[in-house]
Amino acid sequence: MNGLELVRKAVHGERVERFPVFPISIAAAARHARVHQRDYFLDPGTMAETLLTERSTFDFDGIYVSKDNWVFHEALGGKLEYPEDDETKSSSPLLESVGGYTKLPFPNPADTPPMRRVLESARIVMKRAGDDSYIQANIDSGPFGLACILRSVQAFMYDLYDQNEQTLTQFLEYCTDLVIAYGEAMISTGVHGIQMGESASSLLTPNLFERFVVPYLGRAVDTLKGRGCDVWVHVCGNSSHVLPLMREIPIAGLEIDAAVPLAEARRLIRPEVCLKGNLNTSFLLQETPGAVYDESLRLLEASGMTSGLVFSPGCGVPKMTPPENLDAMVRACRDFVIPANRHG
Repeated sequence: MNGLELVRKAVHGERVERFPVFPISIAAAARHARVHQRDYFLDPGTMAETLLTERSTFDFDGIYVSKDNWVFHEALGGKLEYPEDDETKSSSPLLESVGGYTKLPFPNPADTPPMRRVLESARIVMKRAGDDSYIQANIDSGPFGLACILRSVQAFMYDLYDQNEQTLTQFLEYCTDLVIAYGEAMISTGVHGIQMGESASSLLTPNLFERFVVPYLGRAVDTLKGRGCDVWVHVCGNSSHVLPLMREIPIAGLEIDAAVPLAEARRLIRPEVCLKGNLNTSFLLQETPGAVYDESLRLLEASGMTSGLVFSPGCGVPKMTPPENLDAMVRACRDFVIPANRHG
C-alpha cells in the first residue's frame, strides 16, 4: 500500500496497518536540498523539486506544498522581504484599520504571482508524485487568520473589542471570500487535500471564537468541501477550549499542536475528523534520534487510536532539525504495532 492509499484510509477512518507520516517541512526541506529559501519561495519549479526531494529522502507518505504565511499579504499589495536564505518577512501589516479592506483588490489567484507560484508548484508535485503520495497544499490562512495577517494579530485582537461589529463582520466576510477563491483555485490543481491555518484563533475565548471564527471558517469549509479534495484546518497552541466549537464545521482533517494530547483532541472533535500531529517541534529539533523515536512511539501509544491519524510534528519542522531525527520519527511509525483491540 502506497502513501496515498494509506493516508486516504486514515482520513476515511478505516483501519490502517500502520500510521502514515508526513510533516510541514519548508525551511528544513530547503536546507536538506541545499536550496536557498529565496529561490524556493520565488520559483515554482525549485519549490516542487525541493519538496519531492524531501519526500524521497525520508520516505514520507505525503507532501505538504506551501510557500509561507504571507501569500495573501503579498497578493493584496503588501511589501515582503525575501532574504537569501531565511524566512520571508514584512515590516508592517497591510491595513492600518479594519475599514481599510474596502480599498483592497480582489485578486485572481491564477494571475497573482505569490498564489500562482504555489498553484504551479502543486501541479508539478501532483504530476510527479500524486499517484503514490498524498498531496496536501496550503492555502495560507482561514478567514480569521487572514484578518490577523492583514491587521497583525495584536491589532486585530484589539479590534474585536474596539470596532463596530458590523464592520468586523464585513471584513471577515471579505476574508472568507478570498479564502474560498484561493481554495477553489488550489482544488483545481488536483491536490488531494487543502489546508488553511487558523493558528491565532486558539488565543480567543470560546465566546469570541464562536462569534468571529466559527461562522466564517464554517462558510469557507462548507463551500470548498465535496469537490474530491479533503479540507484541513491547522490550529496552533493549546486549542482544547475551542475544539468543541468546531464540531459542526465539516472539515476532513484537523492539525493540532503538541499542547493538545491526541487522545484529548479525539474526544473533543467529531470522531470522523482525521487528526494530524503532534510531536513537539522543539523536541524534534533539540533531542537525539533515539529520544525522538521513543517519544514518537509514546505519543502513538497514548493516542489510543487505530486510524484517523496522520503522524507529524505539531507545526512546521524547524530549519536546523537534524535529518536523523526525521528518520527516527518515520521509523517509529513504521515500527509501531497497532493493537487489534483498539478503537479509533
